[in-house]
This record gives sequence, structure tokens and C-alpha cells, in this order.
Amino acid sequence: MIDIASMLENMSLGDFLFIIVFPLVLLLLLLIIFISGLLKKKIKRDFMSLDEFIMDWLRDHGQAHKLDDQFAKMRKDPAGRIYMPITYHGAKFAIKCGLTPNKVSYINLILSFLIFYGVIMASRGHTLDLFTQQPYYGVWFIPLAFLALFTGIIDGIDGAIARLTETKSRAGAWLDNVIDRISDILLLVCLVPTSFLVFPEYGLDFTWIIWTNIFLIFLYEYMRSRHEGLGLHEAKPFVGERITRFFIIFTFFLIYGISSFFILITNWIDPSATKIWAHSHGGTIKWNMLIFQINLLLIMVFSSIKLAQYSLKNLKKLDGIK
Repeated sequence: MIDIASMLENMSLGDFLFIIVFPLVLLLLLLIIFISGLLKKKIKRDFMSLDEFIMDWLRDHGQAHKLDDQFAKMRKDPAGRIYMPITYHGAKFAIKCGLTPNKVSYINLILSFLIFYGVIMASRGHTLDLFTQQPYYGVWFIPLAFLALFTGIIDGIDGAIARLTETKSRAGAWLDNVIDRISDILLLVCLVPTSFLVFPEYGLDFTWIIWTNIFLIFLYEYMRSRHEGLGLHEAKPFVGERITRFFIIFTFFLIYGISSFFILITNWIDPSATKIWAHSHGGTIKWNMLIFQINLLLIMVFSSIKLAQYSLKNLKKLDGIK
């Protein structure tokens, strides 16, 4: 059995603050937000329909001049059939819980910090024995994957609440954008202090890809905000949108976690049988996070180039330049 008292006694102050205090503070903040929402007096409302919600979203994104065509198109693509209904119904549920747009933004930020914490904690077992110790840490990535997916989904709920309650504001939009950028950093920079992208046997360290991806995400989001600020309000989404980035994180975290889970279960049933996973699990643990970052890099390079071309072309039209 683990001697908790001895473990705490041997912890440095920094370890104690990060391992014990940090997650407890985050959970306490989440609890305070939810309790404050539940205690808030509820007002009965009549909400706009899902179709009206989508049309209002399209107007806010510069599609008013071709609203019917864009609405018909959106109702057929994944954004209109899956993502919009999720944010619409999620916002209605959040309103019933007394949550405001800003509170949902804060929840998003807190969950991002929890993912940051979880990745660093899970990484402590990355270099340990593949068939005994590593799986106990690796399975952390299963809940972390779903937490990342949930964070990506609720990213649109704060704006949806503002839309449904007719409380859209510039201050709220600004806060949401700032929190989104902090979240973008946290979900990538958590890999920096780990050994996921370090291959000592080859003398290679691919940590630089993380910083490159952070740069590309900021460049992509900055270009879009600047073309909107210069009067080009029509938005054209590309593959590198935020929800896509969350799905990439979800996929690779889940791959890592499931592989570790199978080893864990096999070891519990028959420790000698874990050798059947030697090549597949070893490869998954070694290359999974690198493939994750390379995929993200390629997507963000492509999306940044396409967005730059789109923005320059349409801004020249606004300037009257052919």
C-alpha cells in the first residue's frame, strides 16, 4: 500500500502545490460556478427555434446577403446537422442551470487547465515499464480525451447562450476570444515539459513542433480577426478551425489511453500475456504524440495559407483592386 504520509513528506513545496493544491483549486472554482448558477433565480423564456438560431449565427458571420443559400448549405453539412444542434440544446440546458455566457467561458478555461494538469501527470509514466507502470499513467488519457472533446463542444455554448438570451456584447466576445487563445496554448504547451516528443535513442527532440503549432494557431486566428476588423465580415471556415483541433487532440489522446488500457487489463488477467502487445503498444507510445503534432502542423499550414489567400483576395475587392 502507498504510504500517503511518507509521500507527502518527501514532496517538495512545488510538487505539493502543483500535484495537490492546483487541481483542488480548479475543482473548487468549478463547484462555485455551478452552485452560483443553481442559486440564481430562473426566468422562464421562449427561445428562438434551431433554424432561427442558425440564421442568426449566419447573419453575425457576414452571410446576410445570401442567407437562404447559406442556410440550406449549412443544414446539409456536419456543422449544421451536428455542431449547431449540440450548441443550441447545450445552451438551453446551461441557461436552465443558471449559467451565463461568461460563466461558460470560465468553465472552458478551468477545464483547459485541468487537461494541462492531467497531461503533465500522465507523462510521468511515459518512460516507465511498458507492461506494468506505464499503463497506470497512460489510461489517464481516456478521460482527458473526452474532457478535451467536451471543452471543444462547450466552446460554442457561451456564444449560443448570448444569442438565445439576446445578451450578445462586445465585451463578452472579447473575453471569449482571449480565453480561447489561453486554452489553445494550454492544450499544446502541456506537452512541452514531458518526454512525449523526445527520442533519446535517436538523439531527437521534436518539442519545436509544439511551438510551431502554437505560432500557426495564433497566426491563423490573428489573420481572421484582422480581416474582420478591416471590414471583411464574411467568415469562411477552413479545416484548421478550433473544433477540428479539439477532435485531433481527442483522437490521439484516446489512442494513447486505449492502448494503455488494454495493457493494464491484460496484465491484470495474465501478466505473461502482455508480450503480445509489445510491438503495437511500444509503437503507439513512442510515435503517437509525434504523429499528433505532425498532423496538426500540416493542417494549420494548409489552413493558414488558404485563409491568407481568401483574406487578401476579398480585401482587395473591398479596396476596389482587381
